[in-house]
Amino acid sequence: MVAGCGPKIAKCFLFVLNICLWICSIALIGGGAYVTANYNDYVDLFADDTILVVSWSAIGIGLFIFVVGFSGCCGALSESSCLLKMYFMFVLIIVLAEFALGILTFVYSSDIEESLMEGMQKTINETYNDKEGATDAVDDIQTLFECCGASGYEDYMYSQYLDVGLAVPKSCCYKNSTGTANCTGGAKGQPTYPDLVWKDGCVSASKETIESHYIIIGAVAFGFIVFEILTMVFACCVISGIGNSGYDKYA
Repeated sequence: MVAGCGPKIAKCFLFVLNICLWICSIALIGGGAYVTANYNDYVDLFADDTILVVSWSAIGIGLFIFVVGFSGCCGALSESSCLLKMYFMFVLIIVLAEFALGILTFVYSSDIEESLMEGMQKTINETYNDKEGATDAVDDIQTLFECCGASGYEDYMYSQYLDVGLAVPKSCCYKNSTGTANCTGGAKGQPTYPDLVWKDGCVSASKETIESHYIIIGAVAFGFIVFEILTMVFACCVISGIGNSGYDKYA
């Protein structure tokens, strides 16, 4: 048994925190699996395999975190300093990897933006209104970010499969526009009433949305790192308690 009240409390907290870690890992695995299962709907939106790399990375990271959480729970319950030391090292690796991921995302953000621009323009030109998955993906993005086209509604000027008589699809129309017929009417990429169509392209609109939520994203990321550091502190506390008691089931 661990010695002292502090290590016992730390043991309880460590167990609870690792349950939360399991939940996070399941969310990552589920999200990655969903994107992978629906890969064909989103593949055309990027010029390369970015979406596939991200989805498989999410699954891999989720599985790794699940194993880490399992070792933490087992180490706390069995009071094994060996498992807890291994758990500490695993969490440290995760924290360092998150810092590296943040740096890489910042460094390659322009490449991701360029890939999305090229991929979405190609989708609009070659597969929009021809492939259901690609069409739904573009419509979902335009509705979510209140935008039209990759760089603007002019992108639909070269859309091969856009219905004749439409300048833009309905997903490009303002939500409060009076009648989609007025909004979508005109030559391809040249709406008769452009004031009824979203002006921003989806690449810039999505970027602006993310930038406007930097504080929230940063707070969540910082909170998660603090959460992980707390698990490391509690693990050290339990290891110390095991050492002071002179009893280790699985040293």
